[in-house]
Amino acid sequence: MKKTLFLIPIILSACIKTPLPPDENIYESALFILNEGAFTGGTATIDAIGVSNDSNQQQVFSTVNGYALGNIGQHMITADSLLVVSMNNGGVVRGLSRKTMIEKWSALISAPRYLGESSEYLVVTNWGSNYLKILNKFTGFIQDSINVFGVSEQVHIQGDVAYVGLNGGFSNDNRVAIVDLNTKAVDTVVVGDKPNSFVELGNDIFILCSGYEDWSGSGSGSTPASLWKINSSGTVTEVVSAPSASDHAIELKTDGTDLYFLNASYSGAVVKTNSNPVSWPTMAVTPSGAYNFDLMSNTLYVHDAKDFASEGTVYQYDLNGNLLDSLPAGIIPRQVIQN
Repeated sequence: MKKTLFLIPIILSACIKTPLPPDENIYESALFILNEGAFTGGTATIDAIGVSNDSNQQQVFSTVNGYALGNIGQHMITADSLLVVSMNNGGVVRGLSRKTMIEKWSALISAPRYLGESSEYLVVTNWGSNYLKILNKFTGFIQDSINVFGVSEQVHIQGDVAYVGLNGGFSNDNRVAIVDLNTKAVDTVVVGDKPNSFVELGNDIFILCSGYEDWSGSGSGSTPASLWKINSSGTVTEVVSAPSASDHAIELKTDGTDLYFLNASYSGAVVKTNSNPVSWPTMAVTPSGAYNFDLMSNTLYVHDAKDFASEGTVYQYDLNGNLLDSLPAGIIPRQVIQN
């Protein structure tokens, strides 16, 4: 009898669950930096700026989750309560809590590249197949695949229509796929070589095409960068092209009035133009040496990857090119996003 009475408190205590700590919004208003990481043997990392008295917390994903993010961080977006990140070489897309950075789900996708969000879905472009991957944004479950008839790069979503750059991956392509995400209907239009990025300005979708870069040695197969637009009626026109096949450009952005892009891949400077330039823009706003850049709240975030093996720096400039600040980053910083 005494043994029975002695066991009762133990049994009851085993049934009582220890309350979990509250899900605090640790990273509210943080600025996230996605670092690609070293191409061989490295891992992508995420830094958080503006946490704990504006401190810079490095490698927050691995610190919170206890394992690496994955090889080559390619792109990240916010989608409702999640920060979604694609790892190109790692073949994985991860959905993280924007509050805590705890991983909520992961999806295995061959060579994922860029991410987009519609009202219903996450869209993932990739170089592993000709199919867009359509994910449930809350679970990461791959709900559908849509054949866009080419490997896909950056994507711009307007309502439930996706504009997808078909850039050929390591080869060449010159098309944009226009995908109705509801009916799965796909149309393609021809633009310049290697469509690289999109912005929406007024009623138009602008497309920056980087031009094909021939790395064979002679460079004889290279083609120039160009800027195109698709208007509200679906008409596709070339706005302007670069004067030389050695002129390339990446990462089209807008402040809502003007257009900005890098005038070279891997080591460019930010240039600025209006939406109807008469000639290819050449006036640099920032110094050269940028691997990538972002534009948020009238501030340019210019990513300096340095030697692609050491920790990089993100420089902040105003739209006139005045240096405002610099932020320490990890190996090969490629994107900044505001939580």
